[in-house]
Amino acid sequence: MRLLLKRRYTPRHTLGRLYLGSRLLCCIREAPKSCYSPHRHCLPEGVFELESVHGEESGWAIRVGEGGWIRHVGPDRLPGHLEIAPVTEFKSGAKPTFTRLAFQKLLDELGGLWERGEVVELQVTGAEIPYRLSACPMPNFS
Repeated sequence: MRLLLKRRYTPRHTLGRLYLGSRLLCCIREAPKSCYSPHRHCLPEGVFELESVHGEESGWAIRVGEGGWIRHVGPDRLPGHLEIAPVTEFKSGAKPTFTRLAFQKLLDELGGLWERGEVVELQVTGAEIPYRLSACPMPNFS
């Protein structure tokens, strides 16, 4: 099974929507793209395998590939390096709402897939940056 994360980049954060097929599962927020913030940035675009992980102190999280994470991040904290934070919706000013509920719903949805033994992947795509920034080269497909 493959989830699709469609996102857009801004200098302050990365916002997106997470889909299973054509169904919207939740919205997401992440750190900015690496060209905006080289020390704390979002996952690169690509395809990653997802795996559920539980820690005694940290609780449940979803490992994305080798170094990324999907986890509950409260509305008062910015997502960290390679961290995806599910949210139910955004209010004005990109303020997230119902962050814990969004993560729990996502974990419940994926838990059923993992219980059936399915491999769950995440495909990350992003909108092009609308202007040229020397640190953010545009892909050249010619």
